[in-house]
Amino acid sequence: MNHAQPPWALDLFGKDRVGLIQERLGQALVDMQENARAAQHEGDVETNDPYGATRWTGSYRQVARQFEDVEGATVFKPNGYRFKLVHIERGLLYPFRFATEDMSPRHAHLPSVGRVIRELFTFAPEPSQSMLFGDHKFGPAGIEVRPKLAALPEGTRLVLVPYACNPHGLLKPYWGVASLIDDQGSLEWVTTPEPLPLPAAPTRRRLSTVPRQAATPEHVSFDEGEQPVPLLFARPDVEEQRSVPPMTESDPIEPLANEDDED
Repeated sequence: MNHAQPPWALDLFGKDRVGLIQERLGQALVDMQENARAAQHEGDVETNDPYGATRWTGSYRQVARQFEDVEGATVFKPNGYRFKLVHIERGLLYPFRFATEDMSPRHAHLPSVGRVIRELFTFAPEPSQSMLFGDHKFGPAGIEVRPKLAALPEGTRLVLVPYACNPHGLLKPYWGVASLIDDQGSLEWVTTPEPLPLPAAPTRRRLSTVPRQAATPEHVSFDEGEQPVPLLFARPDVEEQRSVPPMTESDPIEPLANEDDED
């Protein structure tokens, strides 16, 4: 299916690159979902904890993996940040889950708004609303950006990659540019969130069953093994005839020197 390339994306990435970036983002999210579902299956637990943990970390890891070999892309970990981000052309990519069911991304909220999020949104347009984050408008002024983010080229724009998913499937991923308008993670979309194309299959399949394990030994306790056979030696006939008592220990050997000697 031929997906339209939005004007804002053409402006940020160029007409020769935007299609590649769309495809790599879609592949990254499909791979993330495949790995998260495999973790949930192998976890064999009643909660969705394995899925959630793998999905959360996997969204960053898989996006970074897709762009590691792309010419002109920079995969980096901001100082003190747990995960890697991708900067390519004039775009800084940030994936996040906005829903567990099919819904419009225009209602998307960021899961949390911490220091890193505020720093990332210094690369986003300023919101149009006037009363934000207390008594001042949210923007780059007054926010100290960590060195690796501050070193990004001038004109870099934060590109959000919101997606909806649950353990049963990846629903709809989007991308676009938005402003952060409050500390609850509300967004004001500057561009129309555009759907991303999704490949038919993940990059590689994960194990769906646990490999056959080596058979356990027949004896699992130290006292269930074969008993050792002690080696017995008969005493010489001459000692028995002379009634010489058996010797069970060797005579001690007198040392010729000891550790108290000075020489």
